[in-house]
Amino acid sequence: MAELISTTYSTALFDVCVEENKVDEFINEVGFVNETLKNNDGFFEILKTPRININEKKKIVDNVFGDKVNKEIINFIKILIDKRRIGYIIDIANEFERMACEYKGIVKAKAYSSISLSSEQIIKLEKKLSEQSGKTVEIENIIDNSLLGGIMIKFNDVVIDGTLKGKLKNLEDNLNRIIV
Repeated sequence: MAELISTTYSTALFDVCVEENKVDEFINEVGFVNETLKNNDGFFEILKTPRININEKKKIVDNVFGDKVNKEIINFIKILIDKRRIGYIIDIANEFERMACEYKGIVKAKAYSSISLSSEQIIKLEKKLSEQSGKTVEIENIIDNSLLGGIMIKFNDVVIDGTLKGKLKNLEDNLNRIIV
């Protein structure tokens, strides 16, 4: 049910942004709303609770987002409040971002490493992956202390495992095939 709700509402929002020719603007503003809600649990709980009047919630949304995002997004949030779907807004925002990135030919990738990658390393990786995929790849570096070394990249349904652990696992698998 949650997937159906997030797909339905994100598609509606995406259709509006394409129609209004505001894809980049909507990506940034929906991202801002999404991060605000993720980073402020108390605020998100206020919007979700049935104890607070719908009109009060709408006033709160106007006060918090009124001068930071455009009216279409404010109205969209108010519709979610009216339909009692505001609890799904993070899923809707994530699905919207996926649709908008697909529309723009952008692929979001995650690069897991034991140490922070330099901006030059990230740019090289983005360039190489962009050439291979035919799309613009944007990499987010995530530090994973469980990795001993190397890097693992995940994007779409692709996993490129260049970690030490992954290489040792491949070696073990190859040795097991030879022995058996």
